[in-house]
Amino acid sequence: MPDQFSAVGMFLRKIVRRIVRIYYPTIHVSHSERLPKEGATLYIANHSNSLIDPVVIGITTNRPVRFLAKAPLFKTPVLGAIIKSIGMIPAYRGQDDNSSSSVRRNIESLNIAGENLAKGFPMGIFPEGKSHDMAHVEQVKTGAARIAHRAYELSGGNHPIWIVSLGLNFEEKTRFRSSIWVSVSEPVDATAWFAKHEGHEKQAMRDLTNTLDELIKSMVVHLDDARWEPLLNDLEWLAPVYQSEEKVALVANVQRRKNLADAINHFESHNPEKTEEITAKVAAHHEALDQAGIRISSPLLLQTGSALIWGQIAKIMRVMFGLPALIGTLVHLIPFLLVRVTAPRFQLNGKTTVSFYRLIFGLPYYGCWYLAVWFLLWYFVDYRIATLTVVLLPLLGVFSFHYWLNASEVIRSLREELKLIFDAKRLAKLREENQAIKKEIVVLANEFRTAFPDKFNA
Repeated sequence: MPDQFSAVGMFLRKIVRRIVRIYYPTIHVSHSERLPKEGATLYIANHSNSLIDPVVIGITTNRPVRFLAKAPLFKTPVLGAIIKSIGMIPAYRGQDDNSSSSVRRNIESLNIAGENLAKGFPMGIFPEGKSHDMAHVEQVKTGAARIAHRAYELSGGNHPIWIVSLGLNFEEKTRFRSSIWVSVSEPVDATAWFAKHEGHEKQAMRDLTNTLDELIKSMVVHLDDARWEPLLNDLEWLAPVYQSEEKVALVANVQRRKNLADAINHFESHNPEKTEEITAKVAAHHEALDQAGIRISSPLLLQTGSALIWGQIAKIMRVMFGLPALIGTLVHLIPFLLVRVTAPRFQLNGKTTVSFYRLIFGLPYYGCWYLAVWFLLWYFVDYRIATLTVVLLPLLGVFSFHYWLNASEVIRSLREELKLIFDAKRLAKLREENQAIKKEIVVLANEFRTAFPDKFNA
């Protein structure tokens, strides 16, 4: 059955997708050929960026996917109407509603999703059951298997019901114009799965849930042990970079981060003693750097002599051209402040909704502001000047945004480094520690690379 949807729903989907593509211009999909173009398909994914995640899946699949979303969202003004119009189905979770009816209503929601899937409509669910900020996938719940089984029952096993796992990896989900890497698994045919386990449906659903759990974890930045998460950023600076590792330049950082997480998980299970030793050394080195007032990314740990001096000069040069950025900031100050004041009133806890609400409130505010600027310039100057100005203003805004991000980083870095650059003895000790840890990590990295060459070969 072909995908169908209301005209309003399709229009809203297109608008929202275009908006998200502005915030995340690079969405790279690995193994897009595995995505079914039609038919009954259940898409599952990790859930790290709240309401942005279903939009990314819609962009990736290029299909009008219906999702299960937590019930409280449907009561939210404006947002509730939007998600209803695009076909989302409320999911009644225990943490949202402690009443005895929540379980019954949740089963009803899963059945509705299964009925839609049986009709050939693409469905989506985030089987962790919640959105979070961790570099860790929570245990997948049984919802996806239940939906697939319901669809299997209704279809009579007459056609494939595909379950496709998607790994959503954000370079930096709160940063404007950052990248997303989406990894696509081999589809699982739920019809064949349940036919094979006829008469043992409960066990089949448990086994399917475990399989889906493993699939999702294999495609994202996932740490089996959460205590490694604070050290993951440090390891990105300490671990070697292999040329062949950069498979896709625009998302190379995300791919490398995943390789690091996979390596940590591997050595946690195969060489726990060495892993514990490295953990202690990295944590101690991090503490020493904190006490010295510098970060592990500081060039003081790598550069010496003229290279260090020229590096400092280059930093200063990067922040010298601040006048255009200042103009761009002042011109956009009113909509910027409006977003800052409005968005936190609706934003949920954590970072998972930051980018969504910046998009929701930012676009209409900035759009109205540009329109007002155009009318003012048209009235007092000329329509051609007005049009040219409004065309250039977004570019100036993007430049200003990136300038101040860069400037704040440079100023912070200079302030840190100038305090330590004249403490030669302490700096030498930190450099020695840094190099010693790097040598140990290189040995482990080479071992991991030999064991899993496919992770590094372009």
